[in-house]
Amino acid sequence: MTGRFDPSLLYAECRRCGAPVVRASDPSEDLLWMGIPPEALDADCLLVYDGCPSCSPDRSDYEPRLIRFSRREDSRHAN
Repeated sequence: MTGRFDPSLLYAECRRCGAPVVRASDPSEDLLWMGIPPEALDADCLLVYDGCPSCSPDRSDYEPRLIRFSRREDSRHAN
């Protein structure tokens, strides 16, 4: 991938109910809090939160976790 990946494009979902999580703040703040530099991101990354307003309405703060999916090798060349 060429160029810098925009952290605002990072998909985020709840690990409990699978609902998309819409963040009011910039996701770069969560990433920096976790010690992950925004320049280390790419389209294979996902933010997963430990709850959301849909399944945990009694909470106001949900802890994020970054997941990086590994790329699959091109199966056409595997024998």
